[in-house]
Amino acid sequence: MQIEVKIPEDIWPRRRDWGGEIVSVYVKEGDSVNVGDLIAEVEIEKVILKIVSQFKGKIVKILVKEGDKVGPGSVIAVMEVL
Repeated sequence: MQIEVKIPEDIWPRRRDWGGEIVSVYVKEGDSVNVGDLIAEVEIEKVILKIVSQFKGKIVKILVKEGDKVGPGSVIAVMEVL
């Protein structure tokens, strides 16, 4: 089953109008990930949010790159869950 890896809305600062920027992407297409593995980091107002995998699986597609602007709920990757 494929799922979308999203930036969780519950970790975003209260001000939803703040934009974020992808500062690092730690996986590439074809990589296997486990629960808790770091997928990407997003900077919001000088705070770095770490986006980690909630599932064990394989990265099928990366939808962002460093410098991309994102917001709460943005899809950053597609994963095949094992």
